[in-house]
Amino acid sequence: HPVHSGGYRGALRGRYLYEHGVFRCGQCNVILALTDVGPGDGPTMVIPGSHKSNFPHPNAGDYGKLDRMDHLAGAVPVHMKAGDALLFVDGLMHGGSSRTNADGERRVTIYRYGVSWGATRFGYTYSQALLDRLTPERRKLLQPIAPLQPPV
Repeated sequence: HPVHSGGYRGALRGRYLYEHGVFRCGQCNVILALTDVGPGDGPTMVIPGSHKSNFPHPNAGDYGKLDRMDHLAGAVPVHMKAGDALLFVDGLMHGGSSRTNADGERRVTIYRYGVSWGATRFGYTYSQALLDRLTPERRKLLQPIAPLQPPV
């Protein structure tokens, strides 16, 4: 995946900020390694602390051109063993590096959670049967805000 995030100017729903005495995190990501991901395997790269920046990285490249983070100043590869998980806020500048190993494969699964991404997108609603089975705490995770419906 190309380099993105850090020093937000685009979609503000993924940013991380401190406002009115409260830390706000628009989205959290978890990458779970299904295989070992080491040097040359195209590991995810991050720039630690970049989620707190108010300015984009001056050499970030172009997301639309699928620019990678291989030689970006401050970028650190995250090597993982199968079963390891990387948890980070989406506002952290992150992206994939180039795979240079000819053998093997890099397999991960990615889970994302963001309050504004859930039930409000595209008028999606959860079934009443599902909602009835949830504890109040779990229901609040799925429906932190009421779903938006298109006008009738």
